[in-house]
Amino acid sequence: MRRIPGIFASALVLGIFLVTAHAQGIITAARVDKTENDMHGPVYATIGGKEIKIADAGVEAWIIQNGRQLVYSGRDGSGGFENEGMSLHIYDARTARQRKIMSEYFMVDKVTEVATSTKRTALLVKLSDGGLGASYFAIVDPTRGEVFFRRWALLLSRRGDVIVLGRYREDDWDKLGNDEHAKVTPYRKERYNLNTLLKRGVIHNKRES
Repeated sequence: MRRIPGIFASALVLGIFLVTAHAQGIITAARVDKTENDMHGPVYATIGGKEIKIADAGVEAWIIQNGRQLVYSGRDGSGGFENEGMSLHIYDARTARQRKIMSEYFMVDKVTEVATSTKRTALLVKLSDGGLGASYFAIVDPTRGEVFFRRWALLLSRRGDVIVLGRYREDDWDKLGNDEHAKVTPYRKERYNLNTLLKRGVIHNKRES
């Protein structure tokens, strides 16, 4: 019986957290309900303990802004090889509004949220193609859209606001294969400041069949 107060306290704290999360529009969990044979499915977000559907189709989802927003990839990109190009959409839990912030010719593999020294948010996006098997790199400003793109590139490091990209040649991707840590020296390294890149204009890719 002595454990009951502890259990009650834990349940009370959880209840307060869920109520607060719902009132503030905080996303505590997200998932894409894929079937066994499909790479996409409905996108769900949990807000205040209640799961809601926010999109009919998505591939992967990432919670950003401490739960205030959700980014998910979709198949409505700009075409590309066998129409594999993907998009990124952003959903705001407080307003229940969403919009497309990227449309690319390649598949989205990973999205990483980064806060800069000027309190800006940058989304570092790793992409790939299904033909050559090469990697691509993009930066998305979640308030505006895609602002930077590099072909045949890998993110080598990030220290604060500074990122270093490795640029590779076509033949290098056979050596890299599925192992990005393989000992393949990039032919060029490029250094960028995220704050500077976030000031660039938005990239609008035209649809390719």
